[in-house]
Amino acid sequence: MPTDLLADLTDEQQAAVVHGEGPLLILAGAGSGKTRVITRRVAYLLQQGVRAGSILAITFTNKAAGEMRQRVDAIVPGNKLWICTFHSLGARLLRQYADRLNIDKNFTIYDVDDRNKLVKDALDATGMDNTKFTPDRLGGAISKAKNQLLTPKQFEQQAHDFFSQTAAKVYHGYEKRLRAANAMDFDDLLYLPALAMRYNEELRADLDSRFKFVLVDEYQDTNSAQYEIARRLSLNYPNLCVVGDPDQSIYKWRGSDIKNILDFERDFPAAKVITLTQNYRSTKAILHAASTVIDQNKHRKKKMLVTANPQGDPVTVLNFNSGLEEAEGVVERIKKAVAEKRNHYRDFAIFMRINALTRTLESAFVKHGVPFQIVKGLAFFDRKENKDVLAYLRLLVNPDDTVSFLRVVNEPPRGVGKTSLDRLVSYANRNEISLMNAAGSVAKIPEIKGKASSGVRDFYRIITDLRTQLEHPPHELIAMVLDKSGYRKSLQDSTDEEDADRLANIEELVTAAKQYYDEDNSRTLGDFLEQITLASDVDSWDETADHVSVMTLHAAKGLEFPVVYLLATEQGLLPHERSLAKDEDVEEERRLFFVGMTRAMKELYLCHARLREFRGQAMYQVPSMFLDELPPDVVRQDISQDRNFARGAIDEWRQKAGYGNPNFLPGPAERPRKMEPTGASGDPSEFFVGAVVQHDEYGIGQITDLSGFGALRRVKVRFPAAGEKTFVADKAKMKVVKRK
Repeated sequence: MPTDLLADLTDEQQAAVVHGEGPLLILAGAGSGKTRVITRRVAYLLQQGVRAGSILAITFTNKAAGEMRQRVDAIVPGNKLWICTFHSLGARLLRQYADRLNIDKNFTIYDVDDRNKLVKDALDATGMDNTKFTPDRLGGAISKAKNQLLTPKQFEQQAHDFFSQTAAKVYHGYEKRLRAANAMDFDDLLYLPALAMRYNEELRADLDSRFKFVLVDEYQDTNSAQYEIARRLSLNYPNLCVVGDPDQSIYKWRGSDIKNILDFERDFPAAKVITLTQNYRSTKAILHAASTVIDQNKHRKKKMLVTANPQGDPVTVLNFNSGLEEAEGVVERIKKAVAEKRNHYRDFAIFMRINALTRTLESAFVKHGVPFQIVKGLAFFDRKENKDVLAYLRLLVNPDDTVSFLRVVNEPPRGVGKTSLDRLVSYANRNEISLMNAAGSVAKIPEIKGKASSGVRDFYRIITDLRTQLEHPPHELIAMVLDKSGYRKSLQDSTDEEDADRLANIEELVTAAKQYYDEDNSRTLGDFLEQITLASDVDSWDETADHVSVMTLHAAKGLEFPVVYLLATEQGLLPHERSLAKDEDVEEERRLFFVGMTRAMKELYLCHARLREFRGQAMYQVPSMFLDELPPDVVRQDISQDRNFARGAIDEWRQKAGYGNPNFLPGPAERPRKMEPTGASGDPSEFFVGAVVQHDEYGIGQITDLSGFGALRRVKVRFPAAGEKTFVADKAKMKVVKRK
């Protein structure tokens, strides 16, 4: 084994790399070089004679998988290692073992929009009132059930309230429609392999024997299905190496369970535990600030991160008068730093808790001519024209795909209206056949006639002819679809100026498919479609371009930037309002804050505003409780923000919100301090306009109006989540909050 494989590693990293057989837990602190450790461990196993086909490495994003693959290839060229995400692993196993699982390997993977269409159909079929529950909410309940490995029958058995009972009924109908369309949703890619390994011992043992060494990155973010897959791949050969950090577990909202990593030693009593505490990313000041905050959490494995990096600048808290001023101020600071040649635009990242806060930022970027990229999914593939073309392609691979058929049977227009489509669907349902087969029998459906009948017949012929060309590379197939369907010509002939842009987009789709194929000539159309469907938000991020990166804190996981601005660090936004009722949820929000802080290498700015327009309302904001947890020795308050340019907007917001004197602007910024309830609950003498209050049900709010006297006295309070509420002052279940 070459000595340079270990030469630049710490003692702890070396121990993790050379660990032989048996379970291994690597607790990797933020910025501790865990990707380096995983890739070196894989290379070490290969050099020790372990076959590449016996090693399985699982990451959480395609970007991370690609980076790991490049690093391993650089050390051990030409290996045939499986390095993939959990979802792509599931898709690969389902296709490879389709016969044993009694499924069609040419299944389509439905995204959330496709899922919700089938959920709506299933809901409509129940005959229940569909105004109370949206397809998205019901789809979310079904998704959660699958992540918990609950079948429709099991989910129904534990449904005790009206919503759960409704979701259970829809779940049955949804699954029936999903299977009829030969489709899988995202959750099926984990749910079905996990259940197969749980109940099919022969298959489980085969896979366990095949993958003798399993490595799982970001183990703290695994859900029940992912946990089941990892565990059952490691029964006969318990060589499971998991890497993660409980302090960075931030995906509870999509089913992850921090207990999976906290209880690893219970699951594997013989496990070796190695903790990586050397941080290579951040300055001492940033690391100290982040460590002090996360130390407030109880559900964690304590560790002390250290770094040999310089002390660096203090973490800076920026206080702004409004969200508009915050966006303008941050963009101006970035532009100034680049103009002074202290940084490039690509050095900067701006994080926020939710995507909805990017609107004012976008305006500020455009106004000041600052290049930026908002990282929130593959917007290119979400454009209507590209989704149309992709639906054609999905039908070629899987002619049973109901959602894709309905999307493009009349794209471009063929005279097939809604009434004719309803009749076609009815015929298909009566005869228990796919819509494509029904289209092939349109002559037997007398209710569909004239132009509609010929349109359906033409569409069937187009798809049938194109399916004979499936052996062609993806880009060639797309070109054929554009020509034979008439889609390209319909855009070329259009007088709508926007159709020229749409034409350019579908031509770019051909280019994207060609680039994908050129990387590996064995890739098929199905591979191309799967790669697009399983891409995550961060996969679309171009890290080489010189622009400011804007993303949510969840998308920022695993990335690093020289300078980070974290916006809207305000109570109700970070921590999010939904988390405030439970300590465990507040701890997850604190972990999210910690993740954002530890992305910063040299400079970290934490921003908050006194007034923010959100969800169509202007509201006073309370600084985040996390700001008060910062250690004062490495934090400074910047009160030099310009308070004049946004005055007009603030005045307008105050007038709309009814805050009284529009000329009033808050005074200089001061260090955020803890808020303590004071006074008796509901004591009218404690209430005054402008007072911040804590309500038992609605949380933190601000009194905007007082009226009446005695028993008739009313108090009006504006809450970030619930809006404006009016209470009888004597009976209000709230306390005035005063600064400590």
